[in-house]
Amino acid sequence: MAQIVSRPDYIFKYQIRLSISFIQKTKRKHFLIKIQNEIKKGNIRERSDEISELTLVGWQDVNWFLLQIKPFLRIKEKQANLVLKIIEQLPLTKKSPEKFLELCQLADQVANLNDSKMRTLTTQVVRERFQDLKLIGIEKSL
Repeated sequence: MAQIVSRPDYIFKYQIRLSISFIQKTKRKHFLIKIQNEIKKGNIRERSDEISELTLVGWQDVNWFLLQIKPFLRIKEKQANLVLKIIEQLPLTKKSPEKFLELCQLADQVANLNDSKMRTLTTQVVRERFQDLKLIGIEKSL
């Protein structure tokens, strides 16, 4: 996943959070434990709906994992390539709101490929906030 999350303490007030999740019914949580033991990364949580989830969060762990499995991907290959592109370009966003918006657009593409349902933060929301904060001009956002 590539999510745009609100971060009031950040210069641009937003962050692109990258993560990978594996989901199983809690009665099969042992599969997630086996994966976690193999990769030595991630956290497992049991949700209230009898589902357990192993999650890797952060560009370093996501990058490492995607590079390991990329040759074997078929179904999620497009998402993986977009996330790797985001990771590659993340350093360029430190001082450039325009570049950050470009990566937000890639995050939107990942969300669309994953049929994301509950999204409220999109590139358009970030663009409007940047305009309000005078980080970008209206002519730059078109």
